[in-house]
Amino acid sequence: MRLARARIDGDALVDVDVAGGRIAALSPAGSTRPAGDVLDLDGRRLIPGLWDEHVHVRTWAVSTRRIDVRSATGPEEVAALVRAAFPDAEPGLPVVAVGMRDGLWGGAPSRLLLDEIAPEVPVMVVSSDLHSSWSNAALGRLLGVDLDDTGMLREAASFAAAVRVEALVADRADGWVIEALAGLGRRGVVGLVDLDFDDAVGAWERRPAPPVRVDAGVYPQHLDAAEARGAGTGAPINGLARVGPLKVITDGSLGTRTAYCHAPYPGTADRGVLEVPPERLVELLRRGAALGLAPAIHAIGDAANALALDAFAEAGVRGRIEHAQLLTEADLGRMAELGIGASIQPEHMLDDRGLVARFWGDRAGDAFRVGSLVAAGVDVVFGSDAPVTPLDPWFAVSAAVTRSRDGDPPWQPWEAVDVETALRLSARSRIAVGEPADLVALGADPTPERLRTMPVDLTLVAGGITHTGL
Repeated sequence: MRLARARIDGDALVDVDVAGGRIAALSPAGSTRPAGDVLDLDGRRLIPGLWDEHVHVRTWAVSTRRIDVRSATGPEEVAALVRAAFPDAEPGLPVVAVGMRDGLWGGAPSRLLLDEIAPEVPVMVVSSDLHSSWSNAALGRLLGVDLDDTGMLREAASFAAAVRVEALVADRADGWVIEALAGLGRRGVVGLVDLDFDDAVGAWERRPAPPVRVDAGVYPQHLDAAEARGAGTGAPINGLARVGPLKVITDGSLGTRTAYCHAPYPGTADRGVLEVPPERLVELLRRGAALGLAPAIHAIGDAANALALDAFAEAGVRGRIEHAQLLTEADLGRMAELGIGASIQPEHMLDDRGLVARFWGDRAGDAFRVGSLVAAGVDVVFGSDAPVTPLDPWFAVSAAVTRSRDGDPPWQPWEAVDVETALRLSARSRIAVGEPADLVALGADPTPERLRTMPVDLTLVAGGITHTGL
């Protein structure tokens, strides 16, 4: 197949020949005869396909069928949205809402407030950052979990509860995943890293082959299964699905006030939650390396990032840190020196700028340091953390370039990067002979003001068309 009259760099038009899932030839437009089918791009800009380097795939697919409470500004509004959705609730299943942002509320969650809606129907409200949940007594009884008067669960307890609630729709969730992935070509997505909290490798062994490339992560609780499989990072699973990285969550999140920080949160002595002690993290890094698993270490607070870098250095292992949201100048330099990458989610910056002001105000300059990481030579990649933010790489690109959304003033604009850099950090391939034919043709030039709504006219994954608007 030939993609004819494409623009790659500058105004010159080229023909791109694709064969066997790879780019077979590049030539000046019209200078050679095509060997097969021809798609005329008519001067459209052609870029490498976009990756989302951090997705919780099943949670994302299931969340599209949940009650959305992101607009709520307090617990009473959440309760009202949940109550209004009850007539459409499926009998026998918990009622689940997503998108709670209690870090910005004036009032506090109360279990009684949810109990009053329907005392016998389990209700769970999951935070937008996935690190906490608010539930009623019926949900606690269903799961055998003790809830205090707030009804709140945080970190490991909340993750475990959410996984068990998702398992109640497991017979449909795999279908929802494939259906959701099928639409990603419209946004130029060719691959993603699946860091779902359940056994992602096992899930992709049983599911149909995905329509995009998938790297399925492994959590510490699944290391025995990984060892039994004998398959490290990059090993094939099913079609375009492969084994991904070893994911370890070392601290919490900003929105839940559990990110592990050097300084306490305002008005408290609480520095957040350290989920994995340093010595345990070193053990996990070494075990993962022995199994051929590249590490992806969740660290958000500055203290968590410092300890993660300590562990990488002690273990003698390279990998990447997921999020790296609060990073001191010294640790930014260490990250580059140690060869540790950063998998970051620029859209979080725009969602959380109010939380940064509220909880990290005096350290805001150390938060969401995109440009500084790039300038230091750190290997940076972009993702969404979907369903935390939408699975749309153009949102990440736009946030990194403009540091703004919805007409708001740019936030810490000195940390911005240019469009070409942002696109490079969102792709894994280049347009060159021998590279994967993971390609995207754009419907307009990617100028900063267009990025968030960038039209995509064609997407190829391994040379196969997953979307076309030509």
